Amino acid sequence: MKPTLENVQPAQGSSIACLDIDVPEFDHQYHYHPEIELTWILEGDGERLIGDSMESFGKGDLVLIGASVPHRFRNWQRARARSRVIQFRREIFGDAFLQLPEFVDISRLLDESLRGLSFSPSTTAKVQDQMADLFSSEPGPRQITQLLDILHQLSEDRERKPLASLIYNHPIKLQKIDRLERVLNFLEQNWQDNITLKDAAEVAALHPQSVSRFFRQHLGMSFQDYLIRLRLARAARDLLESDRTVADIAFHSGFNNLTNFNRHFKTIYQQSPSHYRKLGK
Repeated sequence: MKPTLENVQPAQGSSIACLDIDVPEFDHQYHYHPEIELTWILEGDGERLIGDSMESFGKGDLVLIGASVPHRFRNWQRARARSRVIQFRREIFGDAFLQLPEFVDISRLLDESLRGLSFSPSTTAKVQDQMADLFSSEPGPRQITQLLDILHQLSEDRERKPLASLIYNHPIKLQKIDRLERVLNFLEQNWQDNITLKDAAEVAALHPQSVSRFFRQHLGMSFQDYLIRLRLARAARDLLESDRTVADIAFHSGFNNLTNFNRHFKTIYQQSPSHYRKLGK
């Protein structure tokens, strides 16, 4: 089930695509696009797959999905499925604009959307009203300002929740910390190998304790936990996108013990690898 590229076409004279969907069921395949997407479910329930996050959705569900993050909504039953979807590219605002102090929070929100985001009930209620207003507006400058108001509202939600795993498809950017950036790049390139904290410390030319302290301070987890999550994220993708056996994926993801792999996978994804694959197909 490899994700397919969707070609998003905004209305003529607009930089924003506004889709009012009313169908018997959401049947779009697992896909991605360069546009950021805000999806509001008006009717229907089922399961959504965003990156490697698989959760149920229902009426009122609101999620922000970052650029090129694969996703799919699938109904439990064929009945009626309604949603409103806003799709736009980050570039419509321009880098200089998003670097202004007034828009720091919005810029951070768009960065976080690379994992997919869900929002608190209170924020969701406010944003749904704003989305309804945007949909009633004609293409033009007003839609851009309405979109900014929506993003501002979302950026103020301190209870927003990331969906996909920390490691999924976007290594953390640490350009200002060159030595530690080298460690993350090293892990990205060698995650299948038997890597130790000592190996990472040698790459960074730091004491192992310094590397360990960095991981806890900036990533909220130990070096070993980061490596395990990195391997699990790669395994989760293989479970969805290949027909290889669970055992084969486990061993090629750096786990030399299938029981150990199953235990770690269930801890992070709240289900067994085989069940995760079954639901994703």
